[in-house]
Amino acid sequence: MKLLLSTVAVYLLFSSASAFGVAPKQAALHANGVCSPDSAPTPTRRLSPLFGRAAAVRAATKGKTDAKKAKINALFGKRIIMTVKAGGSADPQANGQLAQVIKAAKANR
Repeated sequence: MKLLLSTVAVYLLFSSASAFGVAPKQAALHANGVCSPDSAPTPTRRLSPLFGRAAAVRAATKGKTDAKKAKINALFGKRIIMTVKAGGSADPQANGQLAQVIKAAKANR
């Protein structure tokens, strides 16, 4: 068993095969040591870095909520810029409309 594992480890070490990617087409060695291009190993399946459906669902949900937050933050950012330009002051204590927009933005978190 140890010999088989060490043989596989040496093969993976000296070949360009990867456990996470598609194996390159190489000639396979038969039991008698003769290479045959017809019997090349089949490509391995590419594994997802997240490893599982639950993680993919979580990532999709997070993507949707992040997109909604980005849209809302962009909206309030534009409102703040327009309010500062219209009111003339970037200080919320001096610009009442700006204070209202900032309050609404914080309430919408």
